[in-house]
Amino acid sequence: IHKEGEYELEIRDAIYRGREDFVYRVAVGEFPFVTSIFPLGGRVGDVATVRLNGWNLPADELKIDATSKQPGLIPVCVHNNGLVSNTVPFAIGDLPELLEREPNSREAFAQTINPGIILNGRIDEPGDCDIFKFEGREGDKVVAEVYARRLMSPLDSALTLTDGVGKKLIANDDHEDKASGLVTHHADSMLTTALPADGTYYVHISDAQEKGGAAYAYRLRISPPMPDFERR
Repeated sequence: IHKEGEYELEIRDAIYRGREDFVYRVAVGEFPFVTSIFPLGGRVGDVATVRLNGWNLPADELKIDATSKQPGLIPVCVHNNGLVSNTVPFAIGDLPELLEREPNSREAFAQTINPGIILNGRIDEPGDCDIFKFEGREGDKVVAEVYARRLMSPLDSALTLTDGVGKKLIANDDHEDKASGLVTHHADSMLTTALPADGTYYVHISDAQEKGGAAYAYRLRISPPMPDFERR
């Protein structure tokens, strides 16, 4: 609120329906509220420093101790003056982790990686694209999967794999994850393929709607197929 005065809070059904079972709870006050975090996850055995964005927060950063955690999701919240914020998910993985490094929006500046890694990055502004480069051999199976919307990021990811001369090999926008249902609109991308030849390859990640900003974070796993992929 930027100006003193009286305000009204309206709560209604989006299409103006009403029934006895359309119940709700609403809290109004100067509560701490986390709108986004970065990075969206960390590695088992590490202590992660997470940047917080939101309102009425006690600090700009939070330490998350994953030294005794197992791979999966943990809820993160903060306390301020005896009040507890909303919770946001934080992913714990067992692969090496790397932060995306700008500039990497063109293949000439692509960030070099070795498959078997999780990349933590952001689509910083509308129209941004992050590109990662790796060397592969003919027949290598590669999986690239985005965790963003499933971790409460607004990113609607799009993935593309190209070869060393820029030829598009495979692309994906939405990948169905039955475990997440319609909450995420299956907006996270995933692609899997066998490489056609020895050489250089590029993984491109962007927002399908060409949006971007500080909250548009992602975790991108680039690796050989793993058991959790094969079960799907």
